[in-house]
Amino acid sequence: MKKLTLLFLTLLSGGLFAQNLVRNGSLENTGNCPITDTVFSNYVNPWTFYKGDPDFYHPCGFPGSDSATNNALPFDGDGFAGIDVYGLQGVNYVREYLHGELKKPLEEGKFYRVSFYVLPRNNDDKGDSYGINNIGMLLTDTVVDSVPPGNVIMASPQVVAKDPITQVNYWTPICGIIKAKGGERYITIGNFTQDAETDAVPLENASNPATAYYMIDYVEVLENDLPQLPQDTVICQEGRIDLRVAGPNISVLWSDETTTSNFIITKPGLYTAEISNGICSYTDSIQVDGVNCEECVTYAPNAFTPNGDGRNDEFIITPICDSDGYLEHYDLRIFDKWGRKVFETQSPDVGWTGKNAEHKGVYTYTLEYRFSSERETKTRIKRGFVTILK
Repeated sequence: MKKLTLLFLTLLSGGLFAQNLVRNGSLENTGNCPITDTVFSNYVNPWTFYKGDPDFYHPCGFPGSDSATNNALPFDGDGFAGIDVYGLQGVNYVREYLHGELKKPLEEGKFYRVSFYVLPRNNDDKGDSYGINNIGMLLTDTVVDSVPPGNVIMASPQVVAKDPITQVNYWTPICGIIKAKGGERYITIGNFTQDAETDAVPLENASNPATAYYMIDYVEVLENDLPQLPQDTVICQEGRIDLRVAGPNISVLWSDETTTSNFIITKPGLYTAEISNGICSYTDSIQVDGVNCEECVTYAPNAFTPNGDGRNDEFIITPICDSDGYLEHYDLRIFDKWGRKVFETQSPDVGWTGKNAEHKGVYTYTLEYRFSSERETKTRIKRGFVTILK
């Protein structure tokens, strides 16, 4: 699957992004080694940032340390970033945001898998010993080029950590499947909520937690490579729809709590599936509407005897589909042998009792009716003869 690029966050291949499909070419080592500081913007252009001073760690210069990165190794490649995501400094929140641009905009209606990996720094001496939720990635069609007072970009990222991430021994993925509105080409990574709206949990052995600092690595935005449910559809009476969600390392939890790859639908309803590959999971759904797949047929007698004996006293045309609620329009008209209309009704429950009939014998009728079938409307016209017997 072709990746849609974010940009590498490293001087060597593999860093923050797995492959060198970068917007301005691969960020290979260009002779800038050794790196002489950790200033983010000095080495990872055209990645940018908002507020603060994100850090850049790389073995060519600053690989990290016990206090700076807990001696963490990159998730992939050689380099990774570090940003502040939680805490107060005076009246302002401690926030830093990474910003990048995709190689091309997302396409409307398409599904994409969006992910990045994080690792909290546990430095209790500095107070960087909280694990938090709400770290997310925001995708926009315009550049988020300013941070409001308080340092928090108030937005709703499409992909976000719902629970506090406290694991300090390995990188944790933040992943989700999104449906693009169309035109999204810029990403911003950070915490988009104030501290009061963020869940913070002290990290292991923390006695002085005050802030949260996370390392960021391996950002991906690519067309969804997890199985998806089909588009909303319809089901006929006594019909059946067979769904299958399968693939390498794929697990699924259906709305009825079953976990098999196959799922059979026999009636209308909304069906959901939580689909996971062990790293990324999302919930997909399919709406199944019931439809009439049969032709709406009608039955019309060819004679009747309006003599009041309670048997065969009226002429009535019965549409078979009416009891199922699929009949939308009904118009029956009856004419004598001179072409004069002697009866009309818009209700299939109302029959002709022979009223206005001036003679025995043959009359003609025209029935126009309309009914729904398989999400479309069909119109039928029926013509015939009926004889009055007295």
